[in-house]
Amino acid sequence: MKKITLFIPTFILLLLLAACNGGGESFDPKVEEEQATEVINSVLTSFEDQEKLAEEKTSDEANVIAWKTLKEKNIAALSKDLAKEDQKRLLYLLTLNKAEDLSNGETKSNILFTHNTEIKDVSLDQEKKIFTFDIERSGFDHKLITLDKQEDVWKIVTVQESE
Repeated sequence: MKKITLFIPTFILLLLLAACNGGGESFDPKVEEEQATEVINSVLTSFEDQEKLAEEKTSDEANVIAWKTLKEKNIAALSKDLAKEDQKRLLYLLTLNKAEDLSNGETKSNILFTHNTEIKDVSLDQEKKIFTFDIERSGFDHKLITLDKQEDVWKIVTVQESE
């Protein structure tokens, strides 16, 4: 009888400990927001201000090279499923195009990275467990960048125009 009496409190204690552990699926909004913000900031500052990412005859050609350069540097922060339009919006947000007149009458396109961006707001969709950052460029242009946790890492999944 003493064995059963000792077994019941021990069993209850083990159940409580297992319930408190919760399987590691806890979502602490403050901790997760800090981690997501670190990812956004690393992308926003991934190159020096005014660093040249690409130089080509046309802006379309330069943008292709600039995106490859940006993607290589930030591969861990970008979802594999990031749509082409979202890629273009992110590239536009993070770069500027400085055309240069050449002596032969032609022009060339220089794509430069810019630090002229700022996080204006961040919101959490508690149900979906995603963060959306309102990023402002040059004081007037806004993009909404959404991050979702994939493979235990916050990744950019969409880049949308702000309404």
